Amino acid sequence: MKRLLFIFLPLIFLAGCSLPKIQDVVPPVAVLVYPYEGAVISGDININVQVSDDQEVKKVWFYVDGIELGESLQSPWALTLNVAGLTKKVPHVMLAAAQDKEGNIGYSNAIRFTIADTPDILPPTVQIVNPQGGQVVEGIVNITAYAEDERSIQKVAFFIDGDSVGTTAAYPYVYNWNTAGYSDSTSHTIFAKAFDGGNNVAVSPVIQVTVYPHTGPAGDNVAPFALFLYPVAGSTITGNVDVSADLRDNVGVSKAEFYVDGKLTKSQDNPPAPWVFNWNTSSKADTLLHSLYIKAYDAAGNVGTTGLMTVTIQ
Repeated sequence: MKRLLFIFLPLIFLAGCSLPKIQDVVPPVAVLVYPYEGAVISGDININVQVSDDQEVKKVWFYVDGIELGESLQSPWALTLNVAGLTKKVPHVMLAAAQDKEGNIGYSNAIRFTIADTPDILPPTVQIVNPQGGQVVEGIVNITAYAEDERSIQKVAFFIDGDSVGTTAAYPYVYNWNTAGYSDSTSHTIFAKAFDGGNNVAVSPVIQVTVYPHTGPAGDNVAPFALFLYPVAGSTITGNVDVSADLRDNVGVSKAEFYVDGKLTKSQDNPPAPWVFNWNTSSKADTLLHSLYIKAYDAAGNVGTTGLMTVTIQ
């Protein structure tokens, strides 16, 4: 009996003790979404930061050229930047810092932006690149807009049947539309609005799609994932180029399509992963800048897109 008491006494001692709580030592992750690197703005803007943490974010600070502008205490983590006191036509550096409830602080990427010395009077351009007009859609649809401006794009808003459904400041400009709540075989309109750094607004052409009954594998409403691996955005290419993309799906990718300047250039059923094909750029060498994107389909008809990417052909 004495030996048994000797064995269980440590267990009784531990059961009666309060063990110290494991401290959170992981800082939040902060990413500056707008303005982005190289942005040119023409007036007051909303600084937009995406923040994540394994526990809870307490507040976010905003800095320009090392001077604190202010703080935000709740999501969305945003602050209005008044440009009146900033020098024009010279680079400025912006940074954000996020603190969690345990006091850990994480810092965002530092970006450079410039304030123009003239008003921004030119509106941006915007178009829906996925889905295509007349397409039959179902499940989760990645509505993707391509927007550009001679200075900078501040945000893109998405509309379905005239109702605003979402806004994003992060490129690629995507809204995930869940069609499950819509009646089968019904038509719906989609368009986007783009806002630039001078608060000019552009509206995309309206496209019409049809929500169709589900015919694929039961319960599959997850769109494929599509990401360009090569070339990279902004690169200069020439001759024959091996375009590669990471295509993935929870069930399987049934088809991949490669578009150049909005025109279908290559299509393949049951593409391997990664999808690699040779693109002869010689037919496009008469102009320098070209836009590329890839669409991936699964058997259920869900569609995923890489978003639009621009390259230069020399």
